[in-house]
Amino acid sequence: MSGPDFRELVGDEGTPEELAKLRRAHDLLIAAGPPPELSPSIAEPPRSIGNVSWLPRRRREAAFGLAAAVVAAAFGVGFLVGNRGSDQFPENRSVPMHGVGQLASARATLAIGEHDSGGNYPLQMTVRGLPETDHGGWYELLLSKHGRPTLSCGAFKVGGHTVTVRLSVPYDLSDFPDLFDGWVIIEHVPQQKHVPLVMTT
Repeated sequence: MSGPDFRELVGDEGTPEELAKLRRAHDLLIAAGPPPELSPSIAEPPRSIGNVSWLPRRRREAAFGLAAAVVAAAFGVGFLVGNRGSDQFPENRSVPMHGVGQLASARATLAIGEHDSGGNYPLQMTVRGLPETDHGGWYELLLSKHGRPTLSCGAFKVGGHTVTVRLSVPYDLSDFPDLFDGWVIIEHVPQQKHVPLVMTT
């Protein structure tokens, strides 16, 4: 049975695994074919209900099964295409963080990806509950050892209740827990020498 060309619908973007999943879902939809046309006798709704006759049980089950397969395949195609365009972060593991002191209610999730060919580790951090810094101020994420800041992993600002930032670090994160055993966030305040620690793992 012929149908729309897969490449015209999906294009060439995506990993081979994603394209293979999309191809399987596409083939299922093509194999299912369009729903049958309504016969003229049932195209118009009845004006009154008389004796109701149902399809035999086996035919009903087959019809419901086919409808469920078509819906599932359509959902799968939409889900995969939608996810391909969402620029999803390739998370390998995640680390929760919590606020300290007056910011104890603040929370963060630090997602860590696999290191790239250059040896850099991509990070994506979502922070909730940190206040906006004063004019000229910013926050900084650092690796820590026994709760003490060590190596910087990047700086960011907060513009609302929740912020998501992407960072990249060149350090070998497989050195946990020898060189470092956690993460902290500190706040840089203009004209203030003291740098308070506001979040930790």
